[in-house]
Amino acid sequence: MDRLTRKEFNEQLAEMRQRMQEIETCRLEFQGVQKRYERLLESAPDAMVFVNTEGKIVFVNAQLERLFGYRQEELTGRDLEILIPGRYHAHHRKQVMDYFASPRVRPMGSGLKIYGLRKDGTEFPADISLSLFETDGSVLTAGAIRDITERVRAEERIERSFHIQRVISSVLKISLEPVSLEEQLDGVLDLINTIPHLALESRGYVYLAEEGSDTLVLRAPRTLPESQPPVCERIAFGHCLCGEAAASCEIVFADCLDDRHEIRFHEDLPHGHYCVPIASGGKALGIINLFVRTGHKNTAEEEAFLTAIADTLAGVIERGRANEEKQRLTAELAETEKLSALGRITLNVADEFRNPLTAVGGFARRLLKKLPDGTREKEYAESIMAEVSVLEDILRHVLALTRPEIPQLAQQDIRGAIEEALGPYDRRGREQGVTVSRTFGDLPPVDIDRARVAEALGHLISNAFDAMPGGGTLKIATGIETVRGTPYAVVKISDTGEGISEERLEMVFEPFFSTRKGASKGTGLGLPIAKKIIEEHRGFIRAESVPGKGATFGIYLPYRTPEGSS
Repeated sequence: MDRLTRKEFNEQLAEMRQRMQEIETCRLEFQGVQKRYERLLESAPDAMVFVNTEGKIVFVNAQLERLFGYRQEELTGRDLEILIPGRYHAHHRKQVMDYFASPRVRPMGSGLKIYGLRKDGTEFPADISLSLFETDGSVLTAGAIRDITERVRAEERIERSFHIQRVISSVLKISLEPVSLEEQLDGVLDLINTIPHLALESRGYVYLAEEGSDTLVLRAPRTLPESQPPVCERIAFGHCLCGEAAASCEIVFADCLDDRHEIRFHEDLPHGHYCVPIASGGKALGIINLFVRTGHKNTAEEEAFLTAIADTLAGVIERGRANEEKQRLTAELAETEKLSALGRITLNVADEFRNPLTAVGGFARRLLKKLPDGTREKEYAESIMAEVSVLEDILRHVLALTRPEIPQLAQQDIRGAIEEALGPYDRRGREQGVTVSRTFGDLPPVDIDRARVAEALGHLISNAFDAMPGGGTLKIATGIETVRGTPYAVVKISDTGEGISEERLEMVFEPFFSTRKGASKGTGLGLPIAKKIIEEHRGFIRAESVPGKGATFGIYLPYRTPEGSS
């Protein structure tokens, strides 16, 4: 080894010092750059994480510590999966391998559904951008993580609002379709189940309040599975969840089968309920009963949506009932015009018809007195008299039907009118094998024209006897019912005859229509006359029948309550 001269040594030493100075300067510059970069990372608005090719965390900034709840030292060297929910781990590993195999910049807003996992176990939706970062010959991936919880909520609110408006618009469209109310309600249930984010079980019912009583009646069931029957057909106000909602006109919610479920069925799977009142003017018109998954949490947004649907349905129901009332009034007007026309015709021909009929009847009676018994001539005269009696009966009934009368009202016990109407049928009941059953409720006196009401009851009783030619039971019951807020004294006359079909039931109050068959079918004016008499008392008649099980005719007469109102 050659020995250095002092001069050469000094020169090399000076060179080494120069290089050491340059290295120190570079180190200081690097530290400055590193500090500036770290300050830049710390001031970045997003949480930052640096990961090596093995998926290990190398560095995180303060924003990430705050977002995830970890300290820097808790994360350094750990797998990135510590920040990801467990259900995504397998998929995430594949994504990391694919990314390092083909590195690329991925900006935020990629549309991927990504979730972060905090130290406390809570999750949040996130958006992540990825980019490459090279240092000391190694490659790192830099990820910028942003919590987008508020953005997702805003998007969900916008989406929910869109669907709510869509459903409400569709409900209004359904309400204008020429289909039955039941079909409209079924369509609304289907629409409700199309709303995203609403944890429904695709199962629900719509109940409507029965007129004249505090009872909900099932009108639109929608069940899953289809083979499962509805749980209950009728629910009283104040009972079970639906009845509570109807009585209070407020939403009743249950996230499970709790103690408020009065009606339970063993085949039911665990579930909860939204019971939403369909109300108008503070009065429940019905209930929407929707099934929800057990543990579902109700929200103000859901309740606001369901209330909006219920309010829309209230309009649909009221419109449907208004149309039904309009149809009823139109039918009544047509019936009134028909009777009016019949009355005008009858009044014009009554005298012309009555005088010849009286003459024929008078001559026939004289002939009967003079003709010897057993002769063919006397049989002819008897036939003439029988036909004259039929014609006189028809004329009397037609005049009774077309002649307006004002009833002479007085406070009467309606049982007296019933017994008066039954009087002529005692002997017929014994001969025909008809048993009369009376069930008189506690009914106060009613303002009636006793003779006229007895006449109306007589026509109904006669109709019942004709329906039981081979015997049976005639049931007469009285009571009180409230219809559309008005109390009525009710008399119901039921027979055990063959009944009346639905098509014919709608025609029984038409003049000259008769349900009887054969030559003795009658004039077909008894029921129209009874209807006219009851309507002159500001009441009405209802007819119900089940073919093969008889028919029931009920007369409804308004009466004054103890306070004096009618």
